[in-house]
Amino acid sequence: MESGLLFLAILTATVWYSAPYWGRDYINRAFANLPEYTGRVEWVRFHPLTASVDVYQFHIDKKTGDVPIPFFFSPRWHVSLQWSEIFHGAERASVVIFNPQVNIVAGPSDKESQSSISMIWINTIKQLIPWRVNEVRIHQGDFHFRDFHADPPVDLEISSVEIAAENISNSQRLKVPLPATVKVSARPLNTGTFKMNLAINFDEKYATFTQDFQMEHVPAQGANSALKKYLKVEMKSGEIGLYSELTGDKGVYHGYVKPFFYHFEFMPKPEDRHGPGVIWAGVLNTVKGLFQNHEKVIATEAPISGRIDQPDVDGWGAFLGVLWNAYIEALKPGFDPDHSPPVPTDTVTTPQSPTTQQEAETLPEKKK
Repeated sequence: MESGLLFLAILTATVWYSAPYWGRDYINRAFANLPEYTGRVEWVRFHPLTASVDVYQFHIDKKTGDVPIPFFFSPRWHVSLQWSEIFHGAERASVVIFNPQVNIVAGPSDKESQSSISMIWINTIKQLIPWRVNEVRIHQGDFHFRDFHADPPVDLEISSVEIAAENISNSQRLKVPLPATVKVSARPLNTGTFKMNLAINFDEKYATFTQDFQMEHVPAQGANSALKKYLKVEMKSGEIGLYSELTGDKGVYHGYVKPFFYHFEFMPKPEDRHGPGVIWAGVLNTVKGLFQNHEKVIATEAPISGRIDQPDVDGWGAFLGVLWNAYIEALKPGFDPDHSPPVPTDTVTTPQSPTTQQEAETLPEKKK
């Protein structure tokens, strides 16, 4: 009897001690042969009593080694069984990602750039989670666009990213057109504000959704590193605002985008302040002056529509909107209830007109 208990205690201690190593190595093997990037985690901790696991130091790096920072890094993921959904008869997972950093990098070659990641990566991560994911939360994310080869280097940052996606798998079986919700907030260029609300039905072949977002108080000077590189000027002053509403139904979407540029003032780069840069900044300020209203605001409202594989922004309509704001009637910041797109009303959604029905029927099949 005593020897049996001793054996059981030794076995339990061995499993408990080796489980983190086994979990870490299992995850790293799954990432070993994926394309373009390499992934690894440093440690795994299991919590049997709460049916959860913590994954620490998750890296995704470019395989070429020519990009000095990871494509993705997070110090901790917490994956757990969503106990509240057990009462709905569903085994679902909740995933919380802490302090993730995503780095989009522009370089002179593919080896020195990183801009996106294959769906193979996403599917592999999903397969490593033992339950279907129903809730995803991101805390204090940090997203960067970088160009290390610019002089000075470009670094555009969106900080304090918070994302809460709920009922993704519709485990609550809500009989409503758009059962899942996604809420996003962030700080563009560290001082602006961004908010997005998305209601969506992932169970449709082409996700049905309604979306609105607003971005305000984004300082134009925060983009000076990029403006020096790509437009050869700096911003002396200015703010950016952006408002949009969009709905999608059977792969066809409709909506509008409404940008505002407040009190823009261009100036030459420091090294060009006694050369041709002065003329170029003056040209930009002159052109800008033709399109701003009496409050020194450039604004427009442009309809956007199309299919998911063929986006279309009405460029002519956007230009006319600029002229309207400058010479006829100033546009007002905020959403435009007079131009809000129609909202899907049925769980099996229908296109909004015979035209969109034809467009939906010609959508390509998803690539397998």
